[in-house]
Amino acid sequence: MSNPDTSIPVLKMGITIVSYEGTVDRLPKRYLLTVGDKYFLISVKARALVLALLHRPETQQQLELAFAAEAGSHMPAERLIALAAQTLPPVLFRDTPMPTSAKPFLISWTLLSPQSAARMAAHLGWLFRPQVVIVLVATFMVMHATVLQSAIHLVHDAWTIQETVALALLFLFSGLAHELGHIAACRYFRCPHGGIGFGLYFIFPVWYADVTHAWQLRPRQRAVVDLGGVYFQSILLIAIDAVALGSGNPLALKLVWLVTFAMLFTLNPVFKFDGYWLLSDLSGLHNLHQQVSLSVCALIARAMGKQSASRPPLQAAILYAYLVLSGSYFFYIGLFLGHELHSLGAAMSVTPDVYWPSLEPDHHAGWRDVTLVLGHYLGILIWPLMIVFASFFFLNRLRQGVNVIVTGIRAARALPAGGTHG
Repeated sequence: MSNPDTSIPVLKMGITIVSYEGTVDRLPKRYLLTVGDKYFLISVKARALVLALLHRPETQQQLELAFAAEAGSHMPAERLIALAAQTLPPVLFRDTPMPTSAKPFLISWTLLSPQSAARMAAHLGWLFRPQVVIVLVATFMVMHATVLQSAIHLVHDAWTIQETVALALLFLFSGLAHELGHIAACRYFRCPHGGIGFGLYFIFPVWYADVTHAWQLRPRQRAVVDLGGVYFQSILLIAIDAVALGSGNPLALKLVWLVTFAMLFTLNPVFKFDGYWLLSDLSGLHNLHQQVSLSVCALIARAMGKQSASRPPLQAAILYAYLVLSGSYFFYIGLFLGHELHSLGAAMSVTPDVYWPSLEPDHHAGWRDVTLVLGHYLGILIWPLMIVFASFFFLNRLRQGVNVIVTGIRAARALPAGGTHG
């Protein structure tokens, strides 16, 4: 009976490896490994090891020879077997079942199958032609700059129940348009895609589209897929801006603000939304949250005069830029929420009759009157509730950031003195 620590692992059939095109020079060469619907970025050495194992070597000597042929260097079989167990994703091994696709949602539902989503996006690919993009984006920027200021002032007004229902439905439609943008971008580049669904991400209800196979595309094409959602929302906003400009309709102006806020929120690099993946694809760096945490720890170590691992200059510059962008956005959101909470408190204390009007009991009131009263309070409370929920989420993220700093300080204290340079 063979020793399990030295037996040669067997990989699944159907594993493919292709060259992965990054956008940043001087970063280590990587390859894209695919098994089923799972994608992994692997190093040159890991690629050589996987290819050697795919030859199905029966002896350790055959494993060493296969690895040497792929890598151009020799490594003992015991070391190769240990590396396979330590570094290769478990899903690659034959006896490991394929995991179900995990989504970053508390709950989720698939509303449009891949076939249905493909039919909806089938005639939309032409919108990604460069000349069309230039015209539509320029039109959006001009019209939106004209409307946005009025929309920002009007959104703080109380919302009637009719407005709330209409805005909720239209906002949901804009989310569907966003996901169709991602799907249409995939179809434009002839890339397979999945369906469209709806889920709860932390406290935020969100649409999502399965564009996992976009990993197969070149970096700039992946960036277009990342931006496809906000691009389609921009096209939708051209129509909404036109209605707002032509009629001054309060519903249209409030919808302008809601969709704009959603687009900016999606593009921020703090959460794993479109902005995160856009920066990741353009930079060629992945697991940005983890890498930024390590960079923060390295900065703390250097500030304390301790030794720390150094990164290539360009990679470090990208991570620090990401850190600055994230920190700036987070600081802005903190100021925004603080200002809104202060304004709401001041408005409620100065004009209590407006926010909390006294209601005389009426035993003859019917369901219509009750509905109107509920709608009145809903219109009053919807914005404060959004601010309160967002504030709790902000404080939780702030707590996580403080934990990273505290962890960095503790780790730096354990390091030897003498900071690194370069």
